[in-house]
Amino acid sequence: MAVEDKLRTARIVSVVASTAVALSCGTNYVYSAYAPQLAERLHLTTTESNWIGTFGNLGMYLSGIPAGMLVDSKGPRPAIMIGAVSLFVGYYPIYLAFVSGKGSMSVAALCFFAGISGMGSCCAFNASMKAAVLNFPSHRGTASALPLSAFGLSAFFFSLLSSTLFPGDTASFLLLLAIATSSIVFISFFFLRVLPAPNAYSVIQTTRDNSNKLHRTKSGETRQRPQAEPGMNYTTITGSSSREGAQVNGEPVTETSSILSSSSSDDNVEDEDPEICSTHPVDGVHHGYHVDIRGWALTRSVDFWLYWTILGVMTGIGLMTINNIGHSVQALWSKYLPDTDPKVVQTRQAMHVSILSICSFTGRIFAGVSSDILVRSYQAQRFWLVTASTILFCIAQVCALSVETPHWLFLVSGISGLAYGMLFGVYPTIVSEVFGLHGMSQNWGTMTIGAVICGQIFNFCYGRIFDSHSTFVPGRPSECTEGIMCFRDAYFITLFASAAGLVLGLFIIRRNRRLAKGLATDED
Repeated sequence: MAVEDKLRTARIVSVVASTAVALSCGTNYVYSAYAPQLAERLHLTTTESNWIGTFGNLGMYLSGIPAGMLVDSKGPRPAIMIGAVSLFVGYYPIYLAFVSGKGSMSVAALCFFAGISGMGSCCAFNASMKAAVLNFPSHRGTASALPLSAFGLSAFFFSLLSSTLFPGDTASFLLLLAIATSSIVFISFFFLRVLPAPNAYSVIQTTRDNSNKLHRTKSGETRQRPQAEPGMNYTTITGSSSREGAQVNGEPVTETSSILSSSSSDDNVEDEDPEICSTHPVDGVHHGYHVDIRGWALTRSVDFWLYWTILGVMTGIGLMTINNIGHSVQALWSKYLPDTDPKVVQTRQAMHVSILSICSFTGRIFAGVSSDILVRSYQAQRFWLVTASTILFCIAQVCALSVETPHWLFLVSGISGLAYGMLFGVYPTIVSEVFGLHGMSQNWGTMTIGAVICGQIFNFCYGRIFDSHSTFVPGRPSECTEGIMCFRDAYFITLFASAAGLVLGLFIIRRNRRLAKGLATDED
């Protein structure tokens, strides 16, 4: 029991470290808090400002596949260190450019360094998620909710820290992002480990004959026992009586053992609940232990393209609001009260970033925990939470098309943050169940490529529409004073896209039910 208590404590410390890492990785979402000031200082158009934000997202999502492959093959710790270095290398040059002013750095260079910061966030976040899930594999929804929610709360945390320590000082804010994010990730490196899961081992008496017994593999068996996770620490327990050693499911605990081995042997795998072994976790608890679909095999899966499309579209809609809420605040205040002090406008921008972040945090926590409750208590699909998220996105777009005074803009930022948080609070768990836990990081990186494409499309639309209503004076930054008309057409586009996402979500739920019934019929 003493060893088990120590392992439990170490697992909790590791999850806390994962949460701290994730808190430092969501700073891409704070970009809209300083984007207008950066554009004003460097005399950038809204489109150019959007390019910088977009490259931050590109760095985060395009590095998802290589970062996932690194985490899946080498464990989480190398990716954590890469993340710490990249966050500093990404943010510090942007801070220097802001201090130096117009002409000190090209837009291309700013985009490059924004991409580096995004890459650092991706590496560290992927590692934190994998560590949390592997430490508590039987409670993945809840375990992943902690780093996921911290990731969503990151923008609020750093925005609040900056407004408290350096109110109205954008340069100090950028320096804070460079130093604090990299330092937190670096310190967490020493506490983040992957340990055996609860009850992953048991001490049993064996004889030499039993320990060397060979099991025949069924000729028709297509499922394979997962291999050991890289970076995992294993413990061998020695009892007081004569024993060969600790065993997992009758197999010695070694560096090639898996903490995720099922309680039954491979000989009995055919007798398990068909829906648990299915790649469609419908009306049952599916841990993805016997599923391992990754790499090019994903492209041959209809499920992959369905899940990829809806995640890409809904993430792109959320990113458009997240990256541009600062410009929307500026446009509404410029028409509502043209003489408003710029510091007041900047405070309002930070407030909306905080609202987005807090609501995203709330959505992630709610989705992560409630998805486990849905599956375990009501035998319902986790994907219902994705559908609920698409409904909230639709409501947010309608609000954005209706709000003409800055005092009601909180409806847009609040509902968008909640929808975005719910989407990301449950989606990694769905991906791990449908395509397998052991390729989770790599598969998640592949899934988020859709976010890069759709996010770029929607951000480009917003920037072009905003610039088309802006006035350009040589030697001065561009400005739009038409209020809601500066960005309204962009939200017509995203309203249509969110409605399409809702239809697709309902189709996926219906399809999963039909496939589950078909599997049950085949078993009968």
